[in-house]
Amino acid sequence: MSKLVAEIIVETLREAGVQHCYGIVGDTLNRIAEEIEKSDIEWVHMRHEEAGAFAAQAESLVTGKLTAIAGSCGPGSLHFINGAFEASRNRAPVILIASQVTREELGFEFIQEVDLQQIYRGCSVYCEMILTPDQARRKTVAACQAAINKRGVAVLVVPVDVSHAQSHDDTPFAVHAPAPVVRPSDAEMADIAALLNTGEKIAIYGGSGCQHALAEILHVAERLKCPVAHTSRAKEFLEPGNPYNIGMTGIIGTAAGYKATLECDTLLLLGADFAWRQFYPEKAKIIQIDIDGTHLGRRHPVSVGVVGDIKATLAALLPLLEEHADTAFRDKYVARHTADIQTLRDQAVPGRNGSILGTYVTKLINQYADEDALFASDDGTPTVWAYRLLDMNGKRRLFASLLHGTMANAMPSALGMQKCQPGRQVICMCGDGGISMLFGDLMTTLQEDIPIKIAVYDNSKLGFVEIEQRAEGMLNLYTDLKNPDFGKVAQAMGLWGRTVDKADELEEAIQTWLAQPGPALLNVRVNPQQLVMPPYIEAKAVMGMALYSAKAVLAGRGGDVLEMIEQTFL
Repeated sequence: MSKLVAEIIVETLREAGVQHCYGIVGDTLNRIAEEIEKSDIEWVHMRHEEAGAFAAQAESLVTGKLTAIAGSCGPGSLHFINGAFEASRNRAPVILIASQVTREELGFEFIQEVDLQQIYRGCSVYCEMILTPDQARRKTVAACQAAINKRGVAVLVVPVDVSHAQSHDDTPFAVHAPAPVVRPSDAEMADIAALLNTGEKIAIYGGSGCQHALAEILHVAERLKCPVAHTSRAKEFLEPGNPYNIGMTGIIGTAAGYKATLECDTLLLLGADFAWRQFYPEKAKIIQIDIDGTHLGRRHPVSVGVVGDIKATLAALLPLLEEHADTAFRDKYVARHTADIQTLRDQAVPGRNGSILGTYVTKLINQYADEDALFASDDGTPTVWAYRLLDMNGKRRLFASLLHGTMANAMPSALGMQKCQPGRQVICMCGDGGISMLFGDLMTTLQEDIPIKIAVYDNSKLGFVEIEQRAEGMLNLYTDLKNPDFGKVAQAMGLWGRTVDKADELEEAIQTWLAQPGPALLNVRVNPQQLVMPPYIEAKAVMGMALYSAKAVLAGRGGDVLEMIEQTFL
């Protein structure tokens, strides 16, 4: 019995666990869209395909399941590219159904013809075209299986004439998603144990590969009497209920995690592929455990590098570890981290002259958000404040564009989170540059009835870029933004909207905003002079800030320098 190719594709997606497909319909996609409408897969009608890709990858990260995006030929499917790179770097299983012009016109520069395989090959784990109708099921299965098992983006290019055709091949290809337990060999485990047993100042540094392994990490940390630092992506996994937590390293981290990882003599690197080499110790012995063998030693030389699941590997390692007695190294940095966090909270107060600091906004959001809230933050200062001030308790989750570093990810990511978790509170913390970049998809919140809560940190500039420029000794260059009143724009679109610019009104405004039953946007005009202070300051940055200050004074902008100092240090 023959079946329409479009029906086979949708049927296979459903069998692979797809619940939502994000996109915009168009002529070459219409037959597939019709089959989606007949199925129990829900079509999520976006206003921009890029936002759809962000939403899909966020859903995939929350659920761990395959999510779909679909676009029309040419520009429709091209618009997914930035979100596809985001999904690829976050290892989110997403399948892109990229419809294409008819096969007989391929290679002749037909209108809207784009070589989508060439475009997407750099951000996908699978990228193929269905060349004949009888390939439909087999290639759709291969795409789904690659996305799920390699954890990435699979691209299936479907010429419009193929989607309209009948397939006579009913071979029962099906998607398989095995879940093997991977751990190092006994000899490798013995090598790891020998290094850890002789270490004196040991530190654990965990990354996103530590998901589901907190209990095993705590057992090892207790046995070795070592502190546990983590990457920003591991905050939600390694912070909750961890008495040995010393926070993040890196530019957005705090001093305890930064100093402990540099001063240890033995570093146990778990599921972390942290890119910045200056944050690794120069003389310590480094033991790296990662599920991906290509990650071993690629950021910094390691003494031992092995492949394994963190949970299973540490469970097998624990009986080989000797009990350590000296807690001085751990106690020093746990106490330092406690003090660091308290200082951050103490400084998150209203600014001078009643202005609103971004840290104060975040502190109040943290205070009034649900205990199981899902958070998404835009790249830049909202992400810094989120990762420093939001408490993770084992129920909350926090997402940002930490590997791709793109603007405009927060609001569309929140759409995907809310779509797959309709009963939970979803909060996105947006920069004014980020929210305005994909502003059209605010209308998606109404069209699709997605009650996300949107906070806009409105400082009328690209704030993080400005900090980077100042650190290089530059005056602000092309960073200013002439913004509308985002609260009133939201109201005009049909959302609940409000703008706040006085610190004494903020707490009530946040409570009212979070209590709204539908989508709601709170625009907060934050003080533009608050700086992000890293856990250490390089001499180059000090020189750059001094040069910027001198240039600003000569340009008659000394008041900006004074306010920056007041809001950051006083």
